[in-house]
Amino acid sequence: MNLDEPVTQVEFAALVGVSKQAVSAHLKNSILNEGETARQWLIAYCERLRLEAAGRVPSDARERRDLAAARKDEVQAALAERELYRQDSLILDIDSVRQAMTEWITLGKNEFLGAVDRMVTAIESDHGITIDRETLQPDIDAALRAIGDYQFESDATGDGDSAAMAPAA
Repeated sequence: MNLDEPVTQVEFAALVGVSKQAVSAHLKNSILNEGETARQWLIAYCERLRLEAAGRVPSDARERRDLAAARKDEVQAALAERELYRQDSLILDIDSVRQAMTEWITLGKNEFLGAVDRMVTAIESDHGITIDRETLQPDIDAALRAIGDYQFESDATGDGDSAAMAPAA
């Protein structure tokens, strides 16, 4: 038999000592490909035997298990990475963000009120007039509400770990 020529199922079965049905099953499962040489079939057949002997034969169950293990590893790696970020203060927990935003709102309101007072005083001084601050109050109050009326709301996923800023209703 010339190994560099195409081989029939019967010839290959006799060469490796299996039934024609076994060779047919290997063709059906794409382990062997129709029209290839005896050498190519022998290489593919031996590779399959090596995989089977090593217990590494691909199967749906094995693939699902391997995918599940890979997903588990990815999740564990992501959690570990998130914990490292948290330890390095590269990410903040929601309570820290809320506290910082509350402090910023207070600071922003105070700065706004101070700026309005300085502007009114400067205008009065420069032009020798007196401004009725009561007429400014509705606009000042509206601006203060816009600055301070934001609150945290949980995101739509319902996981409770992340939050969004939204105007208070």
